[in-house]
Amino acid sequence: MNHLYELIDRFHLLDLKNPTHPSIFIEEAAYTMLILALPAKEKELRVDSDAFVFEGGQYYRFDKTTHTFVALESIQNVYEIVDAHTNETMKRVATIHASIDWMEEKLYDNTRFHFMQYWLNHKKDLARIHRLLLLGAEVMEDFIKHYHENEDFLVTHFSDIHEHLERTNRSTLLAIEKLNNLYTFYTSRNNERMNRTIYLLTILSGVFLPLNLIVGYFGINTQGLPFENLANGSFLVGGLMLLCMGLSIGIFLLFRRKF
Repeated sequence: MNHLYELIDRFHLLDLKNPTHPSIFIEEAAYTMLILALPAKEKELRVDSDAFVFEGGQYYRFDKTTHTFVALESIQNVYEIVDAHTNETMKRVATIHASIDWMEEKLYDNTRFHFMQYWLNHKKDLARIHRLLLLGAEVMEDFIKHYHENEDFLVTHFSDIHEHLERTNRSTLLAIEKLNNLYTFYTSRNNERMNRTIYLLTILSGVFLPLNLIVGYFGINTQGLPFENLANGSFLVGGLMLLCMGLSIGIFLLFRRKF
């Protein structure tokens, strides 16, 4: 397989060696090259690409760890490798959908959990998966159009992969939309809680503001204050404070009934 290093353009070799290179299908006179980049199998989202070179009736897979070309027996082997990676991507998106459903139940049950942490992680992963699937589906379509007339080409098999990529991409967009709806509900509920808190603080301020005014007025260190020389002056001031509190509560109840 050393002749491939001489046959393939050096810029295309750099693309093959790049583990994060986006999906691409290249048509040259002497060879064609397919790179399909999809999410890796690891827990953290990472891009992993499968790279193939087709020369005449020969099929080669580029091993990025050893930087060597591995000969494949037939196009069936290419299909099996790409199909396995596509299925892993479908499972990953399905897992994210299950997690979003769990988030939705927790929100509707009013259960406390780190919503924003889950939301940001899923939003970031889904956005990257969407870009990978969108480009991957386009590249797979170009690959099928180029080889669909070949007798040994598995048109039905690769068309099935293309359909899976498009369907998974639609599922990804649906998950993003659901996340946006959950975020809207989350922010609306938090705004409602904040408004309720401000409402209660406003009521408390309306009740205690007159009391603070009375206490502050009678607490100044000057002469000539009302009730200063009366034996029951403190009781009168206390009664005045209770009267103001009662008026404040009465006004609150009146406005609450009308509005």
